[in-house]
Formats: sequence, structure tokens, C-alpha cells
Amino acid sequence: MAEEIDDNDFYRENFSADSDWEVFNAQLAEILQKWEVAVDKGRPLQPEELYQCKWQVKTETLDLLRNSIAIDHYEARLTGKLGEALDSSAEKTHCHHDLMCSLNSFGPPIRNGSELHTLARIYGLRRFVVLHPVNAANYMKSTSEFNFFLSSAAVVAAEVSSVVPIFVQLYDPKWNFYTGVSLAPTLRTNFRLIGLEQAPEDCQYLMGLLTLFHDKVPAAYTQAARVSVRTTYALNTVRIRMPLYVPFDHGLSSEDIVVDGDVERLDVQSFYALPHGYTPESRTECYLAYTWPELSEHVAFDSAQRTEFVPSKAPLGQIYLSVEASSYLSCCLRDYLTVANINRSLESYVGRNFSGTSSGAEQTNPFDKITEHKLTTSKRDRNYEAPTKANITSRLPGPMTVSELKELLAYLFPEMYPEMALYPYAKQATKDKFDPMRIKSAAPDSIVSRLSCLLATCHAHLGNLEGMAQLWAAFTRQLRFLWDNSLTVPGVAPGYPDTRTCLLHQKLQLLNVCVERRLQHELIGKRKKQQIQQQQSASDETEDEDESEFFDCDEPASRSTSSSPLKAVLSIKPEGRLKRLANERLLDEPDEYLYIPETQEPVPKTEDQLQDDAEVMLKLGPGSGLSTQMMCNSLMSDMEAFKAANPRAKIDDFIRWYSPKDWIEVHDETGQTRHQLSVRMTTEGNTWQKVWQQAQPVPVSRQRRLFDDTNEALKLLHYLETRNMSEIYALTIVPILHTAVLKLIDLQSNARVTDLFSTHIEQLLSDLCRLSRAPADEQLNVQPLLDDIAELERRFYQYKCFERLAGYPKRSSQAQVKQQFEEILKHENCCTIVNKKQAAAGDSSLCDILSPKLEQDISNCLISKDYIIRLDADAQAKEKGQNYGPQFMRAIVTGDKLRLCGAFTESTTFV
Repeated sequence: MAEEIDDNDFYRENFSADSDWEVFNAQLAEILQKWEVAVDKGRPLQPEELYQCKWQVKTETLDLLRNSIAIDHYEARLTGKLGEALDSSAEKTHCHHDLMCSLNSFGPPIRNGSELHTLARIYGLRRFVVLHPVNAANYMKSTSEFNFFLSSAAVVAAEVSSVVPIFVQLYDPKWNFYTGVSLAPTLRTNFRLIGLEQAPEDCQYLMGLLTLFHDKVPAAYTQAARVSVRTTYALNTVRIRMPLYVPFDHGLSSEDIVVDGDVERLDVQSFYALPHGYTPESRTECYLAYTWPELSEHVAFDSAQRTEFVPSKAPLGQIYLSVEASSYLSCCLRDYLTVANINRSLESYVGRNFSGTSSGAEQTNPFDKITEHKLTTSKRDRNYEAPTKANITSRLPGPMTVSELKELLAYLFPEMYPEMALYPYAKQATKDKFDPMRIKSAAPDSIVSRLSCLLATCHAHLGNLEGMAQLWAAFTRQLRFLWDNSLTVPGVAPGYPDTRTCLLHQKLQLLNVCVERRLQHELIGKRKKQQIQQQQSASDETEDEDESEFFDCDEPASRSTSSSPLKAVLSIKPEGRLKRLANERLLDEPDEYLYIPETQEPVPKTEDQLQDDAEVMLKLGPGSGLSTQMMCNSLMSDMEAFKAANPRAKIDDFIRWYSPKDWIEVHDETGQTRHQLSVRMTTEGNTWQKVWQQAQPVPVSRQRRLFDDTNEALKLLHYLETRNMSEIYALTIVPILHTAVLKLIDLQSNARVTDLFSTHIEQLLSDLCRLSRAPADEQLNVQPLLDDIAELERRFYQYKCFERLAGYPKRSSQAQVKQQFEEILKHENCCTIVNKKQAAAGDSSLCDILSPKLEQDISNCLISKDYIIRLDADAQAKEKGQNYGPQFMRAIVTGDKLRLCGAFTESTTFV
């Protein structure tokens, strides 16, 4: 007997549950409501505004079955005032007005990665929504998928009252196929797009396209359609070979590959140790676009037999330049940017103890050098052919030979290598080129800028990181040699470390100060030794002459002096006086003048040292004894020198000289004027009072030095020798960028086009100013500035190609070329060569030059024809109540290929 089967366990389906289509519609409606697609605000578009404004893109993702669907909302951010509102009398949306607007029919034929969306280019829409799979590989292939999403878009658009067109992307994304719908209260616009690899001959011309258009229009229009046409021609690609130039190339010229095209060398007026030139792949593509903005369909004629759309009859002609240029300078800077992430030490490239052991600074005790200032024979001898100089470039592992490395050092230290020096440092200051209040860098031709550029060049062309480390090690060796021989570093601004400049320049300034202090101490030591020797010789002579003479001691005088403390103080001999302080006298001794003492010079410190001191004092707090001592070392020295110069002075006298603002004028009860110390000087526990009590009358000649030049110099050299690669990068990146901008200015000045790019240069300098003054602990974001430098170099290459295209100097003048290139810079690589509405004497100069090239074989230059046909209801139809919507069709003919993009509107009102 057959087993009974319970039918209740099978074929159970809950028809009350929401389907996938309904769930997707609900989620899509929620997203569209959040984007406020029912709001329709706008103003009439300006000419080519969609191609110049910025676009805002919002994206949401929905999961449907096994695919993820992205919903993108594109909206043009129109600037300026709203102006006149769009006409909504016929219940039209901004979508309909955009379709009928001929001001944004044609954009530039040059396309790049950052251009606006294809739908905005085709239909001229300012706002739209696109549905497409997140994974490009899972694109929509079947009709069922098309209908699923298109029906969903239509239903949701009606539900949320959307005035924004909604599109669905079909097939492979690179084909740019879209279908969509746009709804209005009484209108529905269907967007369709097709492509034909082999189009019928009639559809390749305007006459056949008009026939096709009228067949697709869903209603009878009494007025004629409006036609816009553009023909685009491609000129020969302009290539100018600008070969690689590397300072101290060491045989790199063999890499200069000869390619087809003219070769032109970029001449410079100043020598900067950075490469320049352009790669062989650099080129500029030129397109000519002739436009007929708006014609009646009855006026225009275009067929296979005859056409009126030829360049000589076009009312508007424009030339577009698309440049692709890669500069060796930008590549060098971009390569150097990678060093910021390399933390390998210098020793890992050049070995340990690369500074050498023959340095006199390492063989002596730093504490002994505080009191010992005698010059050895090698130090007194200023001959640059010293034996230790030969060890600077020897035994340094790296890709460069000794002679090659010596050539680089001769550029950094020309006085040390007079037989090889070609670029001595300029003696005159370049105040017009370097303003420390603006860019925190160094002077253009300083040793800091030279070293920084050489490091970048070595990294790019002379051995990568190994060559860069080899040069830095040789540089620090050279600094040790200069210190051991009491020689100052060349190419450094005089004076104390200037915190308005970069840190590396401050360090070298501090090293020079150490050398100068060292020489001063040695000179003073020599003078004292000579004085002692003279005194000893004089005393020996007097002893021989006066051996038989005796002198009695004045005992009462000596006893009275010792018994009176005041007279003991008065008997102290003043020491270390510099000069009188005008006619000021001591307060307690009116007959005694007030003298300014000889004081120690201020302690020079670099920016990082000042920051370290500030952090230490912040951690210790204001009440700490160590913090007070750090602040009062200089004050104690000055007080002791003042007491030695003015033995009978008191703190009031010191304040009168040291801090005149604290010696204030007051009026007593009788109205008489007198002076006294300020409140902060008389407060209980005042630091100034404490230091004054502790200070002893010690002249500056017997004081302990506040600044130990030997110790500071050794610490500074150790600091430079222990930098890793990323720290070397941080010390040199701003001078490199500064020099790169100056090199661009030099190249443009030599080409006499500085006025064309002055705005870009000023913007670069302003950005570099902000970058150079970023906090020391913040990692610099250099990439945007490098992009701007690369863009400026592309523009310069574009100008050189435009010069060649315009026939300069044989057929045109530089003034004409520069005038039209200014328009190219302002209008996104576009320049008008024909404008019959604004005809002027000089407008057609470039057209006259290009016309012979087109007349030779114009058929081979044509690459595309773009037709746009528009049709809208006239005023009579509106009066009769006929709600005819706008009709739009765009045809792009490229050879035998045809692409049709239609937007046909139908009425949804039922009669």
C-alpha cells in the first residue's frame, strides 16, 4: 500500500512577505528621501559651467541577493547668486531646462580622470542618481536585471516625488551604457542610449539624424528643431625633446635617448644642483574644435554629398591642448620623498666610526680645552693642503669614487679645493631672493641649499640611498676638519643662530660661533701670555737694580684698613670696566660715575635647544631651584661683572643700567619727584634680590664661561653624525623645495615667460611658507606641493609646444603667443582662434597659421562629429493647453561608429 504523503508539509509559501523587489524599493526610497531629491532649486546655467564647477558625490550601498548595488548621487556645486529662477509654468523640472540649455552642449574634447561624469557630458545635467553594481565584474547582462532596477527606479521616483533623473548602468562599465527615467507631475522622460559599430550612412550625417529624431518624437510639434554641431580635428602631436641634465652627472649623459622630434636644451642663468629636463614620452596633443552653437533644422544642411559644417564657415573655433609631461626635477623630488619613511642609521651605510680617529677633537679631553687655547702647528698653519684633508673622502664605502666625491665637496667647500672650485659663494647678500620672514629655509646659494640639492640628486641619480649617505658622511668629516683647524664653515650667514631659518642652517651658524669664540679665547690667551712674559722680564730687571733698597710698611694704615669693613670695600680696585653710562652716578656715591661692565656674550642656541630648555623648565615648574638656576646663570654673570666694575654700587644702580623700566618715577606727598624700584623688584623673595646677594665682584676675565664652545661644537658634530636617513630628510626637505621653486623661476626667466606663471609661483611660495613653519614634531605633508610643482612644469612644457605650434619665431611673435597662452591657462587648456561675433584684428593670427595645415588634407584630421537636436513646445502650444515636454537627442559620429543618446518626453495626463 502506497505510503500516504501529507501535502501540508510541501509547497508552503508566505505570499504576505515582502519580496526582494519591494525591500529594495523601500531601502532606495529611504536613501532618496535623505538626499532630498524632491527639492528642485536652481538657476539657469552659465556657459560651460558644468565643466568648470566642482561636483559633490554621495554614495550608499544596498545588498541585493548576492550582489551589492551602489547608489551614487551627483550634484554640481554652482557658485554665485541664484539670479532668476527657472520657469516652472509647464511643470518642468531643472532636468528639462538642462536638456534644452545649449550653453553646456559641448565640453573640452580632452578627457582626464578627474572630469565630470559621462551623463553630465552627454545630457548637460546638473543633478542625477546612478544605480550600478559595486563589483564591476558583476555588471548587468540580462533584460530581467534591466527591468528589475529600471522599474524600481520608476516606482520609487513616483513615490518620493523625485525631480532628479535616476539611471541604471548596463553592461560593462567601460562601455558607458545607461538607461534611466525622470518624472514630473505630468511628464515622463525616458533616457535611452545605443551604440553601433557600423552605422548606416544616412545616420552619419545631420539629414538622416533629423529623420530618425522626428520618428522618435511622441507628439506633433509645429516649430522646427534646434541643432548644435561640433566637429573636432586632431593635429599632429607636438614633441620637444628636452634632455636630462644632471649636475656632476659622472657619465649619465649616455642615458639621454634620442627620439623623433626637435631637441631643445633648457638654459639656466644660475647653477642649482638639481636635475631638469623632460622624459622622452612627454608630448602635447592638439585638437581643433569648430562649433555651431544653435541653428534651425531648416537652415543647416549636412549629407554625404554636401555639408556646410566646414572650418571656414564655423562661427566659433577653439584649440585644445592636452599635455603629458614628466619632468626629471619632479621625479627627483618625488623619489626623495620616500626617504622620509627610512629609519636606517647612517652607520649601516658607511660603517662605524666613519668620522675617523685622527680628529684632534676626539684625542683631547673637552674639559682641558676649556682652559687650553694654544694653537698647534697644524692649527696655526692655514695651508689647505693639510695631511688630514686627504682622509675626508677616503675609506667611505659607497657608489661614488674618491674623485667624484671630491668634486661634490669642492662645490660645497670651494675654498678647501681651489684647484677644482667652479662655484665660489657670492659675497653679496641676496635679500631680494630670500626673505627669512617668509620661508623658513636658507639663502639660495648657501651651503645648506647646495648640500640639500646634492643629497636629492645623489639619491635620484648617483647611487640612491648609498650615495646620499656617502655624501652626508663626507660632509660631516669636512666639518670636523674645519673645527679641528679653527676654520669657519663657508656659505653660512654671519651671526648667532637665526631661528627664522631652517634648523640645519642654525646648526652651522652655531658651529661658526664656536669657531669664532675659540679664536677669541686663543687670541686672549696669547695676549695674556705675552703680558706675563713682559711682566716677568720687567720684574727681573727691577730686582737686579733694587736689591739693596728696603721699604717700611705703614702699620697704622694697614691696621685701620683692616679694622674698617667699609674702607676695605672702598679699597677694592674696579675691574672690567667697558665705558661710562652717560653721566649717571652711583646713588650712594654721587662723586663716582656709573660704569658699564664688560660682560659675557649671550649664549647662542638653536631652535631645538630653546625648545628643550622650555620643556625642561615646564617639567621642573616655577619653584624649582634648577629652573631658577637655568634662568639666572646669565643674570649672575652680569651682576658679578657689574659689582667688579662698580664696587660701591647697590642693586638700585644695577637696575638703572640693566632694566631701566624697573626704575620708575613716583611723586611723594610733598609733590616732589623721585625714583624707586618697581613692585616686581621689591617683592619679598624676589629672584633679583637673591641673586644680587649671592653675586661676588668677579670681572668677566675670571668668570666661568657660560658658553663652552668646545663642548657645544663636539655635541653639534655628534648630532649631525648620528642622524638617520629620515632625520636627514627632515633637515633638508624645505631647502630642496625652496631651491626647486627658484630653479623653476630661473628656467621661466630665461625663457622670458615669468609673467605668465607669476601667479602660480606666488601660490607655490605661499604654500611653502606655511609648510616650512609647521611644528617640528609634525610630519610634513609635501605631496600637494610636489603636485603643484609638477603641474607648473607641465604647463611650461605645454607653452614650449604651443610656441612650436604657433610658428614662433618665424611666423608669430612671442607677444602673440603669450597672449593666447594666457587664455589657455584661464580656460582649462582652451584658446579661441575664431570668434566671428567678437572679431578683432588679432584674433585670427593663430587660425591663419593653422589653416594651411588643415587645407592640405582636412579629411584625415577629422576625428569626430557631434550633433545635438532639441525640440520643445512653443508658446502657442502652451496657450492651447498642450503639455508637450522637451525632446533631446545627441549623436556622436566617430568614423563608422555611431552613439545615440536620447531623452524623449511624453505626457502622463490621460484625456
